[in-house]
Amino acid sequence: MRDEHTSLLEVIDSFLVHRHDLSPATQANYRLAIRSFADWTTATVGRPPEVGDLEPGTVEAFLADRRTTGSAQCARSAWVALRSLARFLAERRIHHELGESTLRMVRMPRVKDEVRRALSDPEMWLLIERAAEGEQGSRDAALVWTLLGCGLRREELVGLRLQDLAAAERRLHVRALTSKSVHSRDVTLPIETLKALDAYVHDHRVGSAEPDDPLFTDRHGHPLTGNAVRKLFERLKTRTGIRDLCAHMLRHTWATNFHRSGSGSRFDMQVEGGWTTGRMVERYCKARPFEERRKAPSPFTASRAAQKEKRPAEKRPSQQRSGLDGNRAA
Repeated sequence: MRDEHTSLLEVIDSFLVHRHDLSPATQANYRLAIRSFADWTTATVGRPPEVGDLEPGTVEAFLADRRTTGSAQCARSAWVALRSLARFLAERRIHHELGESTLRMVRMPRVKDEVRRALSDPEMWLLIERAAEGEQGSRDAALVWTLLGCGLRREELVGLRLQDLAAAERRLHVRALTSKSVHSRDVTLPIETLKALDAYVHDHRVGSAEPDDPLFTDRHGHPLTGNAVRKLFERLKTRTGIRDLCAHMLRHTWATNFHRSGSGSRFDMQVEGGWTTGRMVERYCKARPFEERRKAPSPFTASRAAQKEKRPAEKRPSQQRSGLDGNRAA
């Protein structure tokens, strides 16, 4: 029976079995964070870590070390993983304080929230133009159009299969296995993105064309990887001169343009973006440029339109109508 003296490393697999709701990438990050804590504890205490070492004093010292030797973001990621593990141990009555998590009072490390910006219109069109250059120009342009038009995450993009593209329905299917939210979803394909994908798939794509084959491939017909996409954007950064360019910036750009163009409601954006909460919509969607806001309808537009729809008698001031009604009564 497992207790406080059980090896910490022995409970990791069991913990991840119960956290089946996590995506493979998140599970890998949790495993890495817990192992980092185990290694740090071994070096600090001088013995293999036990479940009982998952207590506030030890964890706070570890987080402080992570902030110093790594970054505040590393410390926060480790805090999330260790808190989840402590909650699991409490639920299983392996290690707890009166049935509660031993880390419930450990505060999350503060991280300066640097929200990534969206591309400006000139930057966006320059990126599309530069992506079409080079040996793999058709593929790279289709890839950029897909990120800008559908707002996919990088792992969702490389996880697409040919059968996920429904051109006749203008629909792109995102699989649960590749999504950070661990839920599948269908996203709308803008006509510009669909044209780029159609030209790429039928005229330029290399490799086998079975339904379950990857949508995006390299020059040898092998599946395109997330690392290959990262390297592509490093090259595009040089071509465009956009110093902070990365693939994820296109997701912010998609959200902003979705709002600017009135492509749907806030809830539609949440569904299309694969977010589980509306808070992420606020994080990704940026305000429209001032020039667009200045050209928008006046706040009095609806009131003036309603006034025009009224009958002549309803347009008279209330005092004038009450006077007329009094004369009629006399």
